[in-house]
Amino acid sequence: MTRHQAISAAARQARALELAGRHAMALLERGPGLPLLPQLEDLSALGPVALLQIARRFGLSALDLDLFCLIAAPELGIEPAAALAAHPLARHGRATPALCGMVLGAEAGPALSATALLRQGALVEALPGHGFAQRVLAVPEAVALALIGAPVPDPALAPALSPCMAAPHPQAGALAEALLKARAQNPAPILHLATADPVEAGALAAEAVAGLGLRLAALEPRLLPQDLDPARAAQLLNRDVVLTETAMLIPATPEGCLIADRLLGPCLLWGLSPQPTQRPRASLAPVRSAPLPGSEMADAQASHATGLVPDLPALIRARAAQGLEGLAQRIAPQARWDDLVLPPAQLQQLRQLAACRRHGPRVLDDWGFRAKSARGLGLTALFSGPSGTGKTMAAEILARELCEDGGALALYRVDLAALTSKYIGETQKNIGRIFDAAEDAGAVLLFDEGEAIFARRSPEVKDSHDRHANSETSYLLQRLESYAGIAIVTTNLRAAVDDAFLRRFRAVIDFPFPDAAQRALIWQAVLPEALPRDAIDFDALARLAVTGGFIRSIALTAAWLAAESGGRLGMAHLERAARQEYMKLGKPLSEAELRGFR
Repeated sequence: MTRHQAISAAARQARALELAGRHAMALLERGPGLPLLPQLEDLSALGPVALLQIARRFGLSALDLDLFCLIAAPELGIEPAAALAAHPLARHGRATPALCGMVLGAEAGPALSATALLRQGALVEALPGHGFAQRVLAVPEAVALALIGAPVPDPALAPALSPCMAAPHPQAGALAEALLKARAQNPAPILHLATADPVEAGALAAEAVAGLGLRLAALEPRLLPQDLDPARAAQLLNRDVVLTETAMLIPATPEGCLIADRLLGPCLLWGLSPQPTQRPRASLAPVRSAPLPGSEMADAQASHATGLVPDLPALIRARAAQGLEGLAQRIAPQARWDDLVLPPAQLQQLRQLAACRRHGPRVLDDWGFRAKSARGLGLTALFSGPSGTGKTMAAEILARELCEDGGALALYRVDLAALTSKYIGETQKNIGRIFDAAEDAGAVLLFDEGEAIFARRSPEVKDSHDRHANSETSYLLQRLESYAGIAIVTTNLRAAVDDAFLRRFRAVIDFPFPDAAQRALIWQAVLPEALPRDAIDFDALARLAVTGGFIRSIALTAAWLAAESGGRLGMAHLERAARQEYMKLGKPLSEAELRGFR
């Protein structure tokens, strides 16, 4: 748009407001006179006129338009505002139902009722007060801005709305056709997009509604003000979608469905497990992009490439949170290579895992391994060792190492023991939900308690329990082999894992109990540089026969003790903390271990 066209458009809106202001002044002086609509239609020959568009889109009658101009007089200019304020029935410089009745006759009262078009459509509002006749009538901010050609959502809705960017999608045409069909039906069905990914739902829906001349906004009901009930929210949305020419994308949650049931304009729900709605629902086939070969992050990278989200790691974490929250525990990766103390052989295995991931496209695609078989191409590993030896820390390091943009991939811990169910088929269903969500998110999966499902199997199947246990294990192995992402299984009982399963993992890494030299290194790593402390005997601390996880717990407890005493961390604080930690473990603290603490 050129500068000349922009000025012309602004001048056109100003001219329309001037006409409406003069019309309001004429009404106040002598009652109903020449209708305003023909004047606006003449002006529209020069280009779109916001006031005329509002009148046509909402179907305002001549009486409705007269009432609207009277109530909007303070927004139409200094002279209309002054003329209205001078009227004896005006209050606070604004119109009242009594004033409108005197100017426009008895028909004005019913046209201002809560169920009439002007108030039901939220074009005007009656401010709280005693008695209807003396209540103050006003034009909401969103409507006032629309009059000058700058429509925006209502301030109460704005925090919960975000614009959606369109991107090419194979289902956009089908969705656009479904929207057109829905418009012709009464009541119009709610269209449902079967996807757990709000980013892709937004890109698809925005592409579809763009072909209908509309924009798309995503609503998050949880961000609406607490005092805004679903009925009021829907009322404001119904007005704003007309003013801003916008379609709505809403999550299929209970709150979202309550609002969607009341919307009159184009509305789409997204989600895999939608709540029931009063209006009929038309579902689009499950929305799922075909992943690009060689990367579980391909769909996220495709969205990133279109400019939907500038921060790729943030997009991946958002997708993971959408599908995995409630199924697994989120871990924020913080550990780095320098934090992990392991023998050289184990460190080399971990670095090799990371290298496999980095060189995956070259080996699998360029060198043709993917064309040979699609199974077993992901990064799967078994970490075994006592509690606290660094298995989770190693997973954090991999999540950071494999993120190209300096952040970290989403990391989720799954308790395999909690996934198992006594009900037939439930365990497989739980496992399937985890992998489906992770595949959409490109998340790193960390399965704890691997022995719960990878325990050695008896060659004899004695009952249905054995048969279903074997079936669950086979299903998990199948998903692990076909998973294109990063999956790590941990176990404290390496001997309990069936040897037949070990070949399914890309790597099996043992995390041994640290020796004295390694424990001394761990102690040096866990004490922050900013911690005020006296001389610390790391050789003495290394005599405590505990793993790295317990060392961190002792160090933190000692820091709390030092802070409470108002002094610097010393060996006495560490001794007290060690005694407390050993009491939790139910094991005695020998004098040999305490040698050097005093």
